[in-house]
Amino acid sequence: MSILKDLNPEIRRAMDADKELYQHSHAALIRNMQKSYLVTDLPVGAASTLLSYAEAVNFSFESENFILKLYQIFGK
Repeated sequence: MSILKDLNPEIRRAMDADKELYQHSHAALIRNMQKSYLVTDLPVGAASTLLSYAEAVNFSFESENFILKLYQIFGK
């Protein structure tokens, strides 16, 4: 079971909007999320990119902690 299904829909839409422009990066993000069973299984680069997408859509974070932000975008 991958964590891709748990990704916040707004962040997923923002990520998918860049699919044509960044095909390889998009594919790598999807692949990383499909291979990850836990949020902490994500590579740091993928996690950082996802948090950048969250910030771009003005996602409201409850914490400034990197790991807690990551958990939050996956609804954990």
